[in-house]
Amino acid sequence: MNDLLILAQQETPRIDAMYWLMLASRFLHIFGAIVLVGGIFYLRAVVTPAAAPGDASDIDPLFGGRRAAWAKWVGIATLLLLVTGLWNYVQIIRTHERLDGTYHMLAGIKMLSGLAVFLLAALLAGRSPAAHTIRQRMRLWLNVCLVLGFATVALGSVLRTYPRTPKVDAPVPPQLIAPASPDIAE
Repeated sequence: MNDLLILAQQETPRIDAMYWLMLASRFLHIFGAIVLVGGIFYLRAVVTPAAAPGDASDIDPLFGGRRAAWAKWVGIATLLLLVTGLWNYVQIIRTHERLDGTYHMLAGIKMLSGLAVFLLAALLAGRSPAAHTIRQRMRLWLNVCLVLGFATVALGSVLRTYPRTPKVDAPVPPQLIAPASPDIAE
């Protein structure tokens, strides 16, 4: 029965510039997560099974020579997730009554796991000596990255459905009231 309460909402969202901005931010946040976690899943499920265990001497053939392209998309997805994630968090704090401490705890855990995914994905796609070292055990780090990525998405889903009370301190905008029409007597 509670599942149907969402369908019986009394109010429709206020469609204004902020609505469109928040919608765009949510879309870009989800898009970034799809690119990053989906790419990591692809690497683990499709690319690394073709590699000899422990062979990271030349990773580019595993990427079909496209490691640099993947590194670019890791950077783009990371930027999108950082910017939109911070924006969304600030807007939720700004527009809702004081949230329970567990909300902030879960948000913090989500942010830390997301940062770990960003770091691991960047290292797995990078050219540095640290990237070369981590790719020596690529399957392990892809598994860790996937677990953290799935946990981050799961925590985001929990936070999205977390009970929140919107602030009601916003002033009511003035309303225009048409003056009464005087009776026109002839």
